[in-house]
Amino acid sequence: MKILNTERMILRDWELSDLDDFSELWTNPNVTIPQGDLPKQNKDECLPLLMYLINAKNSYAFELKETGKVIGSVGLNEDTDNNPNGRNLGYILNEEYWNQGYMTEALKKIIGYASEITSFLSVAFTVDNDNFKSQHIIKKLGFRFIKTINGGINKINGEPMPEANYFILDLIK
Repeated sequence: MKILNTERMILRDWELSDLDDFSELWTNPNVTIPQGDLPKQNKDECLPLLMYLINAKNSYAFELKETGKVIGSVGLNEDTDNNPNGRNLGYILNEEYWNQGYMTEALKKIIGYASEITSFLSVAFTVDNDNFKSQHIIKKLGFRFIKTINGGINKINGEPMPEANYFILDLIK
């Protein structure tokens, strides 16, 4: 993937040397549980997921320019509704960097880049009803509500997931 720069970050492919920072993300329940994932227990459990992202090359690591620390990730993946002209957005951010504008900065760059180079027409984002922080970010970026999705299963407890809101951003009007 092309390396992208924002004011404070470099958005780039994941590397094996990112394992420590990657583990900080994926072992923190405050980061993983709101997105419906159980936290990993240690670096060894994180390694297969990191290797997948390195090989898939569909997810950007957010590296701080000032320190070189990786603080988050964003990916544009195949659309879950099987729309060949759409992509699903997914992201995660180290809790230490919440509420500082990093995610908004990265998403603006990724969405702008996607609209320049791809043939797909929309970016979708599905978020749990209780994840108000993510809902706030995507609404701020121009995503609009499309539908409510029911019937998901929570990966944490196997219970039915609360209703999720599905938002979409049209790249080409």
